[in-house]
Amino acid sequence: MKIKQLGIVSAGVALATLATAGAAQAALVVVPPDLAVGAQYLLVFVTEGKWEATSTDIDDYNNLVTSQVLAGPGTTDTALYQALKAAGFDPNAITWKAIGSTASVDARDNTGTNPTLSTGVPIYLIDGNRVANNNADLWDGSIQTAINRTPEDWQLNNEPVWTGTNNNGTAENGRLGGGSLGQVRYGLANSITTEWITMADSSRFGVSRLYGISSVLTVPTPAVSVPEPSSLLGFITLGGLMLGGAVGKARK
Repeated sequence: MKIKQLGIVSAGVALATLATAGAAQAALVVVPPDLAVGAQYLLVFVTEGKWEATSTDIDDYNNLVTSQVLAGPGTTDTALYQALKAAGFDPNAITWKAIGSTASVDARDNTGTNPTLSTGVPIYLIDGNRVANNNADLWDGSIQTAINRTPEDWQLNNEPVWTGTNNNGTAENGRLGGGSLGQVRYGLANSITTEWITMADSSRFGVSRLYGISSVLTVPTPAVSVPEPSSLLGFITLGGLMLGGAVGKARK
């Protein structure tokens, strides 16, 4: 499989390096609190895993960011997976794409965020903070919140992230797979300036993280809590006793 060309570093090993990157946070927020029921949005994160950027196939990178969310056989569900499930989503039905560009695919097209094709929807970090208002806002040179949260709810500092992308969402000369000089453009996970997506070039054989973005999600209707049968029986009994007492008093 082409994905093996990327020289994968296991997420478990990557996790061990996060102790100096940031502290674990509270539960992830996968339903933005400022959106109404029925509103649409996207979620973004930065991976815990690190890989080489030698593949020229964008699907390899899409598969890598997906692997950071979905639980495989015999593995523990990630915090993001659990949060999505608890919010009422089917995590396995959500598509994840890398915010990255190859020689044949621009990041803004790979992620469905090309502002020349659609306005898009608000984009949020997986902690509930807004990253961009729409597609144009994502690719206007800056973002509102740094994409620095991982699927296991770790906050990173200035970690390099492979993007191969200019600040407008198109492929850089240092695209994923290697540009004319064999290098790849990276951004910084803790930046909100153009450096979030385009900082400098580095050897494609080095290992760095990736940004992941979801398919369009819709704010679900909150679940209605239904009393257990035993509790419901208790309420009925209590209601009957109260009614009986009221009738008894009325007869006196």
